[in-house]
Amino acid sequence: MKRFYVKYIFLIVLLILPLYAKGQKYNFMPIDKEFDSIASKLCRMDFENNRVKIEIKDLDKLYKIAEEKGNKQLKARALFWKARTIQMNASAQQCIPLLEQAKKLCSINYDYDMACINYQLAGNYERYGRYLEAYNLLKSTIPVFQKYEDHYFLGNVYLLFVQLYLDINDPENAKSPLMLAGKEYEKVKFPLNRIYFFQAYFAEGEKKLQLYKKSVESGKKDWGMTFQALTNISMLFLEKNQIDSAAIYDNHALSILEKNAYGNLIFTTLYNINHIKVLYAQKKYSEALTLLHEQEKITEMLKGEQFLTEIYEMLWKVSDKLGKKDEAYKYLEKYMNEYKARETEIRNQDLPKAKAREAIARSNDRINLLEKDAELNRTLMYVMILSIIILILVAVSVFVYLYQRYKIRKIENRELRNSLQQESLIYSINRQNFERDIKQKDCEISSSTLLLANKNEVLQQISDITKRYSEQNLIPTEYVKQINSVIGDSLKNDDEWSRFKLHFDSVHPGFFVKLKEISAELTENDLRLCAYVRIGIRAKQIAGMLSVSPDSVNSNRYRLRKKLGLQHGESLDDFIRKI
Repeated sequence: MKRFYVKYIFLIVLLILPLYAKGQKYNFMPIDKEFDSIASKLCRMDFENNRVKIEIKDLDKLYKIAEEKGNKQLKARALFWKARTIQMNASAQQCIPLLEQAKKLCSINYDYDMACINYQLAGNYERYGRYLEAYNLLKSTIPVFQKYEDHYFLGNVYLLFVQLYLDINDPENAKSPLMLAGKEYEKVKFPLNRIYFFQAYFAEGEKKLQLYKKSVESGKKDWGMTFQALTNISMLFLEKNQIDSAAIYDNHALSILEKNAYGNLIFTTLYNINHIKVLYAQKKYSEALTLLHEQEKITEMLKGEQFLTEIYEMLWKVSDKLGKKDEAYKYLEKYMNEYKARETEIRNQDLPKAKAREAIARSNDRINLLEKDAELNRTLMYVMILSIIILILVAVSVFVYLYQRYKIRKIENRELRNSLQQESLIYSINRQNFERDIKQKDCEISSSTLLLANKNEVLQQISDITKRYSEQNLIPTEYVKQINSVIGDSLKNDDEWSRFKLHFDSVHPGFFVKLKEISAELTENDLRLCAYVRIGIRAKQIAGMLSVSPDSVNSNRYRLRKKLGLQHGESLDDFIRKI
């Protein structure tokens, strides 16, 4: 059977551990200056493991201030501090009513207060065997202490989970919170002596001993845990029959007790039971018997803490060694009765422990399922967020691409407009130049045509003068014939028309082709007449150029109108100029 007092010493130590590891931080929301001043002093003493030195008058003062102010929250805090202070000398049955009353008075707006009360209450519920209630209360404290970043207190909560799992015979599930507790302590650089202490539970042989020693070495001001580790080391040496080593650690534990908790019933009882076993191993039976009788009276005051079984067992064994058969028999009988009662109590607790273990397992499974659902939901949310981000990035990329394209096209359009404007300007200038050239060439053609007309007119005049002088016999007839022949050849020279036509076609390309398309009946003379009309030569001038009379020209114009299909009233000149 496990040493029954292990859980009690640890729970008491854990529940009286300081609330404020990180610079003695006062996380309670300030309400009243005087009250908070006293409470912060209690916090410092709590942090320094000097709770045994807390004076009753300070606790009474807290309650008096709360009564005078009529403030329920202050009353809740006063009850909480009272329960924490008497924890070392009181049973769970005494602490639970105070804490339950404090919980009823505590406002939900003071979540840190409620978490502290629930933590303290969970530890006492666990001592009293109300495991499921303790589990649920501890679960409720975690998010609050995480909110306030109270890593030290979170470490204590996880350690209380470890103890709870051990109590309901579920050591496998105790390992995970033990690891979490170590991580929380490391965050605030708090000594890991409690972690080593519990790791020893899961170790065997020399490894167990080394972990307890490591717990002692790193314990510093954590005297309660150090005291427990020293007594455990003493018992391990006793099991190995290394009595001298057991006595050394037993004396070390006594020095810790006398320095920090002298007169405390629970700690004194725990030490005395271990010390009696050392005395028994040393065969100091008389000393052991004297201490046993003293302890028997004290232990009857702590029946709820289950110490009597080992006391009666040691009284029976020591009395038997001293030859006191009647006393040995009497204590053996008491031991058997107490043992049977304890066995019955343990069996009676097996069913509640099994139920609590099953309920906690279901709760853990439900929590794990909820966490998986939450993780799945988070994953889906991340996927959705990632998808939205990708869509946004794609949209932004498309927008940027289109915007850049728009800017490029805008630039291209501007450059195109500039280019078109330049081309238009160049075209306009070229057109003007072209029109100017055309006009100039038209002028040249008109000039050359007029010169030709004048030439022909002059030649005709020469011909007429020669004819008149010939009729007057002033010029020889042969001479006249030669002159008329030259003049006739000049007037009928087609080379001049060919050159004119070529020059005219370069200025007005396609003119003659279009005329032929309009009327295939047009003759060469018709084309010549149209060309002269196109450049603005008058009928009289045309007659001179063609060596015909103006009437002949008008006749030719009439026939030309018919060939071109012009109606009455339509201007031949306007028609030809439009071609």
